Amino acid sequence: MWGCAYRNPSEYISFKTAQDFSLSEWRTHLLWSEQLGVFVDALVDQQDIVLNPHSKLLKHVRNIAGATILGTGEVCMVLSPQDLLKSLRGKRNDRVVPTLENVFVQPKVLLVEDSIPIRTQVRRILEGAGYQVTTAVDGLDGLEKLQEEDAFDAVVSNVEMPNLDGLELTARIRQETKYEKLPIILVTTLAQDEDKQRGTDAGANAYITKGDFDQSLLINTLRNLI
Repeated sequence: MWGCAYRNPSEYISFKTAQDFSLSEWRTHLLWSEQLGVFVDALVDQQDIVLNPHSKLLKHVRNIAGATILGTGEVCMVLSPQDLLKSLRGKRNDRVVPTLENVFVQPKVLLVEDSIPIRTQVRRILEGAGYQVTTAVDGLDGLEKLQEEDAFDAVVSNVEMPNLDGLELTARIRQETKYEKLPIILVTTLAQDEDKQRGTDAGANAYITKGDFDQSLLINTLRNLI
């Protein structure tokens, strides 16, 4: 497919090929200040050409302004922006153009778990529910990654871990004002009431025991907190 853009009705036409455009949007500024957006694969070349008027064969072909002969001898059809706009007019409202307001952004979750099997399982659950997941192998690693990326929407952490446990990790996070509203969920085998109270005192928003673990409970808790 070939695309063209009128610079001035009394001048010439510059055309752009549509073979190597990498889904970039080609916008043609039309003579009456309207715009036409066309998606093509990639831009291969750009040249100034002489547009030959319609032949009898092309006279009734829609959206074609004419033809030109390239230096290689190849005959190239040239699109007409005006005709393309006319063809699309009345159909514009049939499609919604994505904007920043309607593009879904995946929430980012920091998963802190020292057990490889459990970390893998929980990560799959979270990713399956539409979350971006960054993993950490213990509380110290989790704290470092939180400070490095600084763009997480929630933290899901085990409690019993080497180097820095989940309770201390939670307390350290809450010491920083910028993280005071960051949702923190503790998932652990410690199921006693005093264990849950320690989690609350440290600053956790939710406390889920692994003995009662259910993936829907984790996902629903996250959705309620984010």
